[in-house]
Amino acid sequence: MGDRSAVFVGLSTLDLSYAVDRYPLEDTKTRADGLFLGAGGPAANAAITHAFLAHRSASTRHTMLVTALGTHALAQSIRADLRAQSVEIWDEAAAETGRPPVSSIVVAAETGTRTIVSTDGSGMDPYPSLESHYLDDADIVLVDAHYPRLAFEAADTAGDVPVVLDGGRWREEIHRKLLPDIDIAICSDAFTPPELDGDTDAVIDFLHATGPRLVAITNGGGPIRYSTPEGRGVIEVAADGIVDTLGAGDILHGAFCYFSARGQDFPLALEHAAEVATLSCRFPGTREWMRHYDFQSMR
Repeated sequence: MGDRSAVFVGLSTLDLSYAVDRYPLEDTKTRADGLFLGAGGPAANAAITHAFLAHRSASTRHTMLVTALGTHALAQSIRADLRAQSVEIWDEAAAETGRPPVSSIVVAAETGTRTIVSTDGSGMDPYPSLESHYLDDADIVLVDAHYPRLAFEAADTAGDVPVVLDGGRWREEIHRKLLPDIDIAICSDAFTPPELDGDTDAVIDFLHATGPRLVAITNGGGPIRYSTPEGRGVIEVAADGIVDTLGAGDILHGAFCYFSARGQDFPLALEHAAEVATLSCRFPGTREWMRHYDFQSMR
């Protein structure tokens, strides 16, 4: 590739997301008001978001997803959907025949919340290829650490390319090893080593001491706290009109990579990414927001 690219390393799933008025009672049948069937997962959703924003801005930048799919029929559905979203695929499980991760999701309109049951890829940890030339033209890399060996390889070989961590929840055996190679950590408030007992300032201090130069902690619909060598700050997040929070964190990460690679500084890229993620929550599913995105007003 002659043009620059953003590379996303991690989980892809097949998502079946059902929209209902309210959560079903146990041992009942409920008719869904809507169904989404397509690619999901943290790295995949982030990649799809980046590809959309790059396409809408008429950018020549590419979007590469390094993941594990294989040859199973369900994997072909994921692959076809990713390609339809202009995401290029580097499949580190190309010869595998097993079923890919599948997520079943119930989104309740009454509360705007979602419940997920997933096989989440925890039973897989593919070995990286001997040649990681998917990084040759990269100007930013994101890892979600769902496939540890792929994350370690990408972060270790990125060189001067900024590596972003999507930190959902703390996993001792993975993050202790990965963090020294991370430049930017954008983590949820659930990303807390046990000894820090949910103390956000302590988590930020820990992350800086361990590796990342830039740190942000998200809090659902609450403010985003961020920290740089120049100081700390807060980005307010609009919490009105929430319909569906599914994938909002993934969308924030993908949007951040887009805005950051365009040269925006850390707080501004976070602010613009939060606007995109908030917009996504005002519509059902992880894609509907794209039909309502006003590039001129939101960039």
